[in-house]
Amino acid sequence: MLSENIRNKAVICRELIKLCDNLLLDLSYKITPAKQLLSDALKSPGTRHLTFISSDNISEKKLPSSALSKSENEELCEFLFMLGKSDVSTQKKLIEGFKEYINNSLKAYTEKYRKNSKIYVSFGVLFSALFSLIWS
Repeated sequence: MLSENIRNKAVICRELIKLCDNLLLDLSYKITPAKQLLSDALKSPGTRHLTFISSDNISEKKLPSSALSKSENEELCEFLFMLGKSDVSTQKKLIEGFKEYINNSLKAYTEKYRKNSKIYVSFGVLFSALFSLIWS
């Protein structure tokens, strides 16, 4: 269960990176209002776990309720709120900066999952063996 929680955080990070890629792609060839830009990016394949994000996050600072840490949710809130509030080149820099931040979080979650999943399996085997010894 604990490793599943870490895996879910990694999935959300991957989808946030995909969201950033979609936003950058859209900004590179057309200028779309921020709410429409976010709405279109969220409809694309590969962002199905991002249901905690809506176009309302652009107009008001609303802390998302994702599985990510509090600081990552706060960073996501700031990112979404700043989206569309400047020129295109500054928005691209904002998106790339957030993408880098989430990429670092993804690396941390992936490493943590890799380490912890081995520990959880070992504990399961150990407790199973201990349980067998006690009840035999």
